[in-house]
Amino acid sequence: MRAWSHFSPEEIERRRQASVAAMTEFKRAEFEHWHQAWRDRLYWSIGQCCAGCDHWISDGGGKSGQCSAAGIVSGGQVLKSMGITSASFLPSPGFPYSEASFHCGKFKDDFDWSTLDWEYLSSIGAVRHGALRNKPTTTRTGGSHG
Repeated sequence: MRAWSHFSPEEIERRRQASVAAMTEFKRAEFEHWHQAWRDRLYWSIGQCCAGCDHWISDGGGKSGQCSAAGIVSGGQVLKSMGITSASFLPSPGFPYSEASFHCGKFKDDFDWSTLDWEYLSSIGAVRHGALRNKPTTTRTGGSHG
């Protein structure tokens, strides 16, 4: 009988696990690209907001993130920034949370948008009448910030 593979069962399992890990990473990268595009579209559609701010950290993929410009606050203040007033668990000190559409006085966008692909810029609303728009300077606030 002819063998299906010359690899040992252990090697086949190692390769299978490597393939699963590679696919997981690929899906994560694909999701991160989608989420970045969502944040960029929000910024270009409503103006200055956390989603377009250099200080905002949103690695969970949701509509909220942490504001590094606000500085480290107590665990209780972290919870309060999420609207939680009482909890049996107190997290470690960290940055407060805010909603993507929120705008505060510490907004910063030093990114050079002209370095991005034209098709991407068009898809997020950064192009108008065939040219790259000026960065948003107006705000339309919403959400909350600790």
